[in-house]
Amino acid sequence: MWKKISLCVEGFFMGVMLKLMDERRISTANYITFVNPAPHPDRIMSEHDFLYMIDGSWRIREEDEAFEMHSDDLLILPAGRHHYGDGLSTPHNKHMYIHVIPLGSERAANVNGSGFEEGEPGCLAAAEPAEEFAEFHSLIHCQSNPHIKELFQEIIAECWAVSSFREKKLSLLLNLLMLELKEQQEKPYCSSSNSILEEASRLIQTTPQTFFTGKELAERFYVCERTLSNQFKKVYGKTLYAYQMDVKLEMVRQFLLSQPEVKLHETALNFGFCDEFHLSRTFKKKYGVSPSRYREISVD
Repeated sequence: MWKKISLCVEGFFMGVMLKLMDERRISTANYITFVNPAPHPDRIMSEHDFLYMIDGSWRIREEDEAFEMHSDDLLILPAGRHHYGDGLSTPHNKHMYIHVIPLGSERAANVNGSGFEEGEPGCLAAAEPAEEFAEFHSLIHCQSNPHIKELFQEIIAECWAVSSFREKKLSLLLNLLMLELKEQQEKPYCSSSNSILEEASRLIQTTPQTFFTGKELAERFYVCERTLSNQFKKVYGKTLYAYQMDVKLEMVRQFLLSQPEVKLHETALNFGFCDEFHLSRTFKKKYGVSPSRYREISVD
């Protein structure tokens, strides 16, 4: 049993230090529903606890820091730190959890070398350099990224699966989840705009035969056209039109190589250009050669 040693050291970073792309093991993962309000357990775990709130709210403390969780928030409680409930959950609280066996170096990194007594499991003589770890926020808001929730659900489903590749798949899925979380916390723009931009970008990518106007996209996603245009400029550094054109031209470039027998007229039609002449002019402006010449150079 780990001893409850406070980590309130001046200058100590209370985020979470994890290694990316290492082989991982998950001990348990599941869904939990509290029909009646309940507190979070008071404990120090020997495993990392990833907690995803599906529905409801919960206030959880780690050492002296409080985290207010709401729907589609994710909380990482690393092994070796003291966490406990601060009041009761809302009724019919529903959440998911994943308990991850930490790497030995992570134990030391997340307790700053003082969370375990000397000689206890997980205590290292010296922690690895900080550059070996990725720094995560304890609480990550995931409302704008449904893929994080989907990955969490997929991990739980795989934990119940019967497969000779189960452990390898779980390790890969967990690493993918952590990469998604790392990207999510580093996004510099607000979650509502992020969600709309991701949906608009996905629509552009999945319907290459269509050029959308700002008005069409704004009406589809129920936002002001100017707001949408400003967000594209802010996040991607280019206008909506320029973003679409860059996506389409890159798709055309790949298509020219993978489908060398398709006529340029059909290629233009497939990617929303007026005709092959419009496509040729635009392609040459970006890549310096015509589509036909690009094919010849690539084949040679």
